[in-house]
This record gives sequence, structure tokens and C-alpha cells, in this order.
Amino acid sequence: MLCNNTIYWDELFTYLKNGVAHYTCLREKAIRNAKIDSKELTLLLDSLEEELKSIVSYKQKLSSLQNEEAKKTLDQIEKDAEKNAGILTRLIEKFSDLSQ
Repeated sequence: MLCNNTIYWDELFTYLKNGVAHYTCLREKAIRNAKIDSKELTLLLDSLEEELKSIVSYKQKLSSLQNEEAKKTLDQIEKDAEKNAGILTRLIEKFSDLSQ
């Protein structure tokens, strides 16, 4: 477990193999325990942060939409961002030792 702090839905967080972590906690530990060049890992972390921010933004906008077609489309876009965040998280886990 990377952090023991409570995670709220409007915060940036991601799902790891062993649980859930705040993005900031993941970032700090991943950089500290990088297995690849830290600049490259930072690029992956920045990309993950962008996806996580998009997810939060889409979720907030979804609650304001009335049009069903627009809701379904934005919901699918949000799911794609979640998939991208998952892919990036797995790469970050692979390229950093998060067990330390």
C-alpha cells in the first residue's frame, strides 16, 4: 500500500495491483524508486496525471448533462480515459519498484 490516507472521488487516484493510491503518493514513490531514466518515468507520470484529471472532469460534466446521447458519448470517453490511465499505471508499476 502506497498511502494510508483517505481517497475521495474528486481526488486524483489510480488502481494498483495491490490497492488504490493517490496520484501524488504514487508519483513520489515511483520517482524515488525508478528502474528507468527518471525523465522518461516523469513523462509517463505526467501522462497519467493528464488522464486522471480528464476522468475527474468528465465525471463532473456528466452530472450536468441532460441529453442522453451526449451523456452516453461523454461516458464512453471517460471510460476510455480510465483504460488509458490503467495502461499507464501498469507501465509505471513495471518501471519503478513500488514495494520499497
